[in-house]
Amino acid sequence: MKKIMISLLMVAATMSAMAVTYTGKAKLTLTSSDSKSCTLTIGESGDLGAGLNPGYYAELNTEGKEVWFFVEYGGVKYQQFASNAATMEDLQLGIKTNASTSYTLTAASVVGTLKIRINGVEYNITEGMSEVITLPASSTLPAVGDEANYKVQPTAPADFEICFRDNELQITANPYAENVVVKDENGTKVVDVAPVTPYQAIDLSALAAGRYTVELADGERKFIIVKQ
Repeated sequence: MKKIMISLLMVAATMSAMAVTYTGKAKLTLTSSDSKSCTLTIGESGDLGAGLNPGYYAELNTEGKEVWFFVEYGGVKYQQFASNAATMEDLQLGIKTNASTSYTLTAASVVGTLKIRINGVEYNITEGMSEVITLPASSTLPAVGDEANYKVQPTAPADFEICFRDNELQITANPYAENVVVKDENGTKVVDVAPVTPYQAIDLSALAAGRYTVELADGERKFIIVKQ
């Protein structure tokens, strides 16, 4: 434990030093309503190379932590991470919650411009910010298929698109929270599934040939597909 703490302090000191010029840097803390917290320090600099830069990262230390707040790179979780713009763009953000559902995101030591996306909502990181965020209890986030909703320096989402190809109903960037429903010509539901973003492929190969209606947003948007 002592060695881990010394290592983290050394990395923190290195990231705070003026060895590089940061275009964005911040110390972010996520705190649960029962006062359990975890701090994540991220930075972006044109003086750093792609990927890992020695002295500018530290793996997540989960000892004694009920709440985790981290970025993931190369399959490894980090609680301190700085790299160049290409690496930081759409870097995977991760959270582990405890029994609480209400969390507060705060920021300190902010330099330049940074954004993060949590649960599909984008936040511009500013000094002294305090944002209340609702998250599912006792969960490791993002869930499978929800990765695009948890990002550092997120890029603009893809345009909404729906198509029927190779017996699959393929939906990109679905903006609607309601279930995806497919009905046959008699108005009978043959598919009723939760949406998945940023991309969802629904296998319709078992359906008979015919004309089907795809409904999104509780039927507010409808699309016709024809299965041969």
